[in-house]
Parts: sequence; structure tokens; C-alpha cells
Amino acid sequence: MEVLRELLRSSTYLDMFLSAPLNSALGFLQSSVLFLAYALFSYVFLFYRYKKQGKGLTLIGIIAIALAVIGLRYMVEEIIIKAITGYGNYYEGTTALYYITDNLYYAILYTAFGVCWFFIQYSSVRDRQQQELLLENKKSELAFLKSQINPHFLFNMLNNIYSLINMQSDKALPAIEKLSQLLRYSLYETDKLVSIRKELEAVNGYIELEKLRFRESVQTTITTTPNVLDLRVAPFMIMPLVENAFKHGVVTNAKRPIEIHTSMQDDQLVVWVRNAIAKREKHEVGGIGIENLQKRLLLTYGDHFKLLKEANDEFFKITIIINLKS
Repeated sequence: MEVLRELLRSSTYLDMFLSAPLNSALGFLQSSVLFLAYALFSYVFLFYRYKKQGKGLTLIGIIAIALAVIGLRYMVEEIIIKAITGYGNYYEGTTALYYITDNLYYAILYTAFGVCWFFIQYSSVRDRQQQELLLENKKSELAFLKSQINPHFLFNMLNNIYSLINMQSDKALPAIEKLSQLLRYSLYETDKLVSIRKELEAVNGYIELEKLRFRESVQTTITTTPNVLDLRVAPFMIMPLVENAFKHGVVTNAKRPIEIHTSMQDDQLVVWVRNAIAKREKHEVGGIGIENLQKRLLLTYGDHFKLLKEANDEFFKITIIINLKS
């Protein structure tokens, strides 16, 4: 930049370079050394000291570096180069004050490069650290929410098995076996995305377990399209909807079965569960499982999903729509 500036300023600069290439080369070297000294020293100083001291001390440090490099320039120009070429860049008798003020332009310009480069990188690092922190917080919150699934689910199932044992039912042992299968799914599949096929298998296991508890026939229908079975989704996404339906809905009416549906509609995965509301549950159709699910979906899919609740005097329906293309 310095060479280009001199060439644009006067054509005699090229003549000077051709007539005295050694001196000109030393001048280029001097400009390069000065630039690196100002920029690099200020950058390194900020790198190691910026977060360890106040802004006032940092400013004093930058000024001290600029003055030190001015001294370095004096040593290079007026001592080393003068010893090689026989002349320096300043007249004999130049005062230290004049030399310092005359070099302030380069001191400010070159030091600014190092300072600006540091803060550009510092801002980039801070943004990356902030993103990493947000990601870690997101992972921690998601792990916490997932950890709530198992106790909540286990509590409900143990209540069911307790009821069977209390009734001295021979269904208690098969219920424990099915519960172990569901717990295996909840323990080993909740740390990754799972296929809808596997999620529906777990839902079927849950329904079978519920069938052991009810004396009357449990009525459910599952409809799905083949193109969604291999799609991978957040684990325990459908299960809380079915749990909620069993907890608050009519489960033994053949005319009003619990309906579980999955399909694809315009690059969107649509999952819904619909159940008739039991009279005892008219004002209570949601619980911790649905709240937990909503938070997990938000952490997993951001604003690319919707969870819709529809309720009237007869039916309650929860729909999850996930924009898989996004």
C-alpha cells in the first residue's frame, strides 16, 4: 500500500527505485517491519491482556506499544539503515518530540489495523462461544426434559401394575414384561431421533399394557401412511398424546375409539390423536406429559413445528405438524 501510494503520488518514485534498488528495497522492508510491529504487537497485547485488565490500562498499553514501535523505527532507520547506506530518514539534530509527532500518523494507522483485527476476531469468537453456550444450554434442558419422561411414564405404569396385583390378576406378570420392554425403549432410544415405525411399536406396547388393566375391551385405531414409517422424529413424540388420551378419555367405547394418525401433507409430518372426553375429565384434558412434549419439540425443531389443541364438549384432539423440509 505504501509503495502503491508513492507510485501514484509521483512517477519519480519508480526512477528512484531503478536508480537505487537497494535503498528502495530497504525502504519497503522498513515499511513492512513497521506495519507488522504496530499491528502484531497491538494484537498480541490485546489477545493476552484485554480481558485481564480495565479498558483504561488497555488504552495506556496500546499507547505504550505505539511509542515503543516509534522507538523501534528510530533504531531501524536512524541507526541500522544509516549504518548500511550512510544516511537516515531525518536531518541531523531532529528532536525526539518532533520524531514522535512526525510518526503519529503511522502509529495510529498501523496500530489501528492490529486493534481492529483483534476486535473482529474477538467478536467472532464471542459469537461462537455464545452459540456454543446456547447449544449446551439447549442440550442440558433437553436432557432434563427427557429425564422427566421416564419417572412420569414409570409412575403411571406402576400404578397400573399395582392395580393388577391388587386384584390378584394373572395379567400382572405379562404387564411387568411389557413394562420392561417400554422402559428399554424409554432408556435407550430417547437420546437420539427414532423412526416413526419404532415409536408406533412402543405405542402399541403401551396400548397392550393398558389392555391388561381394563376389564372391558380397549378401543383404539392407528392409521398411518407407509411413506412416514421411516421418518426420524423426536422420541416419545406420539406416546404422551396416547397417554393423555388414556388418562382423560373414553377408552372402551367402540363407537368412539382413541384415534392415532400419522401422515405426510406437503412436506409436513402430521400426527394427531383424538379421543372422546370422559365425563369426569371435562375440565382437565392436558398434563405434564403434554407440557414436557411441547418444550422438547421447541428445543428440537425450533419454530418449524406446531402443536394444536382442539376441544369441545365431546372430543379432544392434539395435532403436531412438523415442517420436515425446513
